Amino acid sequence: MSVPIIFMHRTDDDYLFYILRQAKIASPNSDVVLIGSPQNSKYASDGIKHAMIQNYHQGASEFAKVYKHMSPCEYYYNLFCFQRWFVLRDYMRSHNLNECWTLDSDVMLYADLSSHEYKSFSNEFTWTTYILRSELEDLCAVTQNHFADPRLFEKLKQFTKETGNYIKETGMLAISDMVTQWLFLEKYLKRDRIHGVIGDSFFDNNLHFSFPGVELLDNKKRLFLLNGTLYCKKINSDQFYRVNTVHFTTEANKKYVQHFYSPNLSSKSKGGYHFDYKTCRWIAM
Repeated sequence: MSVPIIFMHRTDDDYLFYILRQAKIASPNSDVVLIGSPQNSKYASDGIKHAMIQNYHQGASEFAKVYKHMSPCEYYYNLFCFQRWFVLRDYMRSHNLNECWTLDSDVMLYADLSSHEYKSFSNEFTWTTYILRSELEDLCAVTQNHFADPRLFEKLKQFTKETGNYIKETGMLAISDMVTQWLFLEKYLKRDRIHGVIGDSFFDNNLHFSFPGVELLDNKKRLFLLNGTLYCKKINSDQFYRVNTVHFTTEANKKYVQHFYSPNLSSKSKGGYHFDYKTCRWIAM
């Protein structure tokens, strides 16, 4: 049985149409689920399932009672970033799911996630990860406890600083769900990070980051389409990494999403192209 792919999004944004359908195209045997709101239920078509966040919010509401805001991000945004894991846990409990993939709603998928090799990439990126329900239960417990217990919260603050999640100019900490997931991975699972790199492919951590050592164009990853498959080119090399996901971080990058939707690339299934961000066009090489 294929592992479901679960997205979570509260608002109605046009790019969701492409994000959800691209996941279904890339991983056709997986259920694709949007846990969302009445405003975005219209995207539940073409095999996409929809569920309401409010129906799985009990654990998230309990967490809100102990949450302490220590972040430059807006309060309710940062709180929801933590709460989504409790919503996901309660959804998995309700539907008796033992495992899933969870992707942020600005992540385009190009790999079939039914492949067993990708399961080694778990509990690493909050925006793209494979997770077992048993581990999610523990992650939520660790998160809840580190906010509820003053002694553990001090340790969380220290871990946040040690991992560089603070503003150097002011010393202000940036405690986010990325920090608690990092804490969970290192201190509780004691698992080595693979940083999204699997063989000759990778899961993108941020469109603006060169990691894992690939060329940039206009301060974004330079993306190639070679015979219909997406790649990035290694710096100072003729070698390419196959792209499993593209993380279109920031609102400004959402305009590119439709240009990476597989049906819109059908005329470019042969030959080589690279994407030009300034003109939003694929340029023949």
